[in-house]
Amino acid sequence: MIIAFYPGAGGNRYLQKLLGNDWAKPHTSYDQLNHQQYAHRYLLDHMPQTESQYILTHCMNSQKIQQTFPGHAIVFIKSNLQPSLQREWALHGHRRFLDQKIKNTVSRLEHYMAFRAPAWPRIDTEDQIDQLPENIKQEVHADYDKVVSDTVVPVLSVLSQLTRDTVDKINSAYEIIQWHLDYYNKYPVNFSGAEQVIDIDADGNEFCQLMQTELSRYHSEIFDQVWSTIDEQ
Repeated sequence: MIIAFYPGAGGNRYLQKLLGNDWAKPHTSYDQLNHQQYAHRYLLDHMPQTESQYILTHCMNSQKIQQTFPGHAIVFIKSNLQPSLQREWALHGHRRFLDQKIKNTVSRLEHYMAFRAPAWPRIDTEDQIDQLPENIKQEVHADYDKVVSDTVVPVLSVLSQLTRDTVDKINSAYEIIQWHLDYYNKYPVNFSGAEQVIDIDADGNEFCQLMQTELSRYHSEIFDQVWSTIDEQ
């Protein structure tokens, strides 16, 4: 089965529900539980072989999905793109932007190996940091952010820190919005091959009700302003 959904629209959470696992914790991302293959996210690169019963993708175009995975049933999770992306940006997108920005200055992997407690797992790649237990991950991120602040941009004042944070949020919001608008313009939403369409805004089931709440949690004036600016161009 293919589960197709906009980033932030709860596809990983929905899969946990199908599997009979915990899925209903509020204000929670389930992305790391499913180990979604990176190449499946947008179906842009060479597709690795997979024997998984479930494939998660952000591609919402039936023809593109069927071309890549012929014969698979497709379940689409329908949502509004703006609040979906806003949730993804708040949970993951902005941090990815910051990590990429400083990647060549402070290595997350080198930081972890220097900072790790003896009992913590040894890892080989930066991607494995996001798969660490939540308590370790939070501690690592907190110290990493401190190292970055001290190393990359010394904090001269509260005002300079706020200004830097605002500029970073504007830039990261612009990047995630523009990239996805371009992508969905190239591969338009098309449900023609759907076995099922789950409409978050219209369906009254438990999953949709929970996702309506989740999508309303992450309102950001900065994100909305950047969206409006791009929309007016």
